[in-house]
Amino acid sequence: MSEKPYHHGNLRNSLIEAGIELINKKGEDGLSLRKVAARCGVSHSAPYSHFKNKDELLQGMQHHVTNLFMTALESAIETYSDSQDPEILIQMGKAYVLFFINQPHYFSFLFSHSSMSVNLAMDDDGTDNFPPFEILRQHSFRILKSLGMDDQTIKDSIITMWSTVHGLASIATMKNVRYDKSWETKIEDLLRNTQGDLNDERKFEKSRHVQND
Repeated sequence: MSEKPYHHGNLRNSLIEAGIELINKKGEDGLSLRKVAARCGVSHSAPYSHFKNKDELLQGMQHHVTNLFMTALESAIETYSDSQDPEILIQMGKAYVLFFINQPHYFSFLFSHSSMSVNLAMDDDGTDNFPPFEILRQHSFRILKSLGMDDQTIKDSIITMWSTVHGLASIATMKNVRYDKSWETKIEDLLRNTQGDLNDERKFEKSRHVQND
């Protein structure tokens, strides 16, 4: 390929987006700075002004998607003045699913080709946890604690909630899954149904504890 000067947009982000597209199609073995440069129509040396090697590019790709994901979740939370409003959990879950519906290539990359890590034991301060999951964990823990739930039940509920939104995101981004409704308009209904199930479970647990006492 003949070398071409770069004339459009932000080169670093363009290289990252090209890398995500390439790794989703070819896998990590098919990713290289040279191939990403070719996709962007720039010289083979151009990416090296932003990334020293393939590992730095991969790290940049993960940080890029993770930061966009966190922004989407935080935007859903910022509209609430009451930090203990349970509605936050619904809107945060909705933002989670919509983020990947609007950018399905991010879902495949983030959960198949990146080095993200989630600690479902939730037995530390969350420093090394996947940041978007940590946002979900912290807000959920605070809100559910205010509703009188014990720590273990809160942890179980967080896993259930994360499984729900992550599962919906996975299904909604699968090309071979057909759905006769609009995901964008049905997500909130589905999440509210799930929250209703959780409320029923809480009532059952509370009733059981009262009977045992």
